[in-house]
Formats: sequence, C-alpha cells, structure tokens
Amino acid sequence: MTQVTAKDPGHETGSKSAHEAAFQSMRSAYLLLSERFEKELAEAGLPDLGFYGVLLALSEAPEPSRPRDLLCKVNVTKSGLTRLVDRIEKAGLVERTYCPSDRRGTFLVITEEGRETLARMQPVRERVFTEGFIDLVDEEDAETVARVMESVSQGIYESLNTDGACDEA
Repeated sequence: MTQVTAKDPGHETGSKSAHEAAFQSMRSAYLLLSERFEKELAEAGLPDLGFYGVLLALSEAPEPSRPRDLLCKVNVTKSGLTRLVDRIEKAGLVERTYCPSDRRGTFLVITEEGRETLARMQPVRERVFTEGFIDLVDEEDAETVARVMESVSQGIYESLNTDGACDEA
C-alpha cells in the first residue's frame, strides 16, 4: 500500500491533497471491510451483505416500512433496491404488503425467518467490525471520524434531499 502525503495538488506529479487522500482511505477501508464481511458471510453459509443491510434497516424501522425509506439506510440505487428486495422476498425473509388507500404503494415487513437470519448474521458482523475497525482505531480517532463523516453526510443530504424521501441523514 502506498503512503499518501498531504501536499498541495500540482506541486508534484501524482501528489494528492489531504482531502483526496482522506476520501480514498475512507473508501478503501469501507470496501475492504465490506469485502471481508461478504467473505465471512459466505463462509458461514449466510446471505450476502445486501441482505444484511435491508434486514437490519427493517428490524430497526417501524413496521411496515416503505421501500424508499430503505434507500436512506442501505447502499444501493433505487433499481438495485427493487431487485435486492425481490431476492430477499423470494428467500422468505421479508413480505410485501400493499397500502389499502393506494394499491400502487407497497410496504415491507421483516418475517420471523428474516429476524432469525439477521440474528445469525450479527455475530459475523460484530467480529468483522471489531477486528477490522474497533481494534485498529482508538476512541478519540473514532469520535473524530464520526464527527467528520456526520458533517459530510449532513451537507450532502441537505443538498440532495429536496423531496423529503429521507427523514434523517
């Protein structure tokens, strides 16, 4: 892995700003943790990371939940979410219900089997998170990362959210 130093862009060919280096490091860490989580889920015979995100979001949400509300909590596009929910529903882990006042509107509810699957996925997530983040980042640095990423998320959320699709960033 190449060490990136914080220098003014353009002073050296190939040098990166501190902001670019921070963004790339954040992205790499997220992708590597996700890849490890995917690998360990597969080794345990459990569904993939996409399932985990949806099941977790539904388990924490008031029931029933609109699919669009999941977009704020899982890392997929709207069309990707539709395909993912189709797969999760086919596996029997969520159920779709329809809005009585608008048959085009759907709601999602996690099934008991979905809750059981999520419970089996949680220890894998905890182990990956502990070994891949908690054991490597001290409390003070974690607070700084949380503060910075919350600021970034809030700024982006405010600039993008004009339709009220997400109630919280």
